[in-house]
This record gives sequence, structure tokens and C-alpha cells, in this order.
Amino acid sequence: MASQNAWTLLTSPYVLNEVSKNLFKLGTQATTDWAVLFPNLVVAKDVWTLDRPVVFEPAKDRPVLFTATAWATVFLTLDMGDFGKLMETGFYHLTVMSPATFLTRERAARRLRQ
Repeated sequence: MASQNAWTLLTSPYVLNEVSKNLFKLGTQATTDWAVLFPNLVVAKDVWTLDRPVVFEPAKDRPVLFTATAWATVFLTLDMGDFGKLMETGFYHLTVMSPATFLTRERAARRLRQ
């Protein structure tokens, strides 16, 4: 749906490394889905620090959040444990939400092309 809606799907080297370490835990369907998704991703430069105050744990997820903050307007995640609180407040200009919430929002606003 990204190309039909003029969305750019971003990732970073740090995230790609995390995917390579953890994809096997999600089963064969995830591996198949990743093979379809991967060629459509734009790899952005990792961002390791920000020039503004940050209180965010765990440290292992900071590069993910900082990179999204630097390059994106919306950060889509299923990680409610680490990013769930940010789904209520956002992070500076960055909107944080699940993919399902994002698609529901776009559909409700009549911006979704399928």
C-alpha cells in the first residue's frame, strides 16, 4: 500500500541488524513477508544522539526512536512494551502508533488508497 499512497517506508542499519537477529523467532511466514517488504524499504542513516532532552528507556531502543525522530513523521511499531507510552504522547514531532491504528486513521481521513 505504500507506493499507492506515496508513503516512504524507512528503516536503518541498526533496525536491519535487529531484524536479522530476531526474524527466525517469528516463524516462516514472517521470513516470507520480510522478503517481500525488504526491497521496498529506504535505508536511512542511524541517529545515535539527539540535540534535545530525552528520558527514554530502554537504551537498546534509543537508536530506533532517535532515527525515526530524525527522518520520519510517523513511527509504526508493534512494540507496546517499549514504545506503548509514546503512542499516547508522541515524541517531539514524531507520531508513534501501531500499523493498524495508522491505517484506521488514514482510512477515516479518506486518505487511504488501496
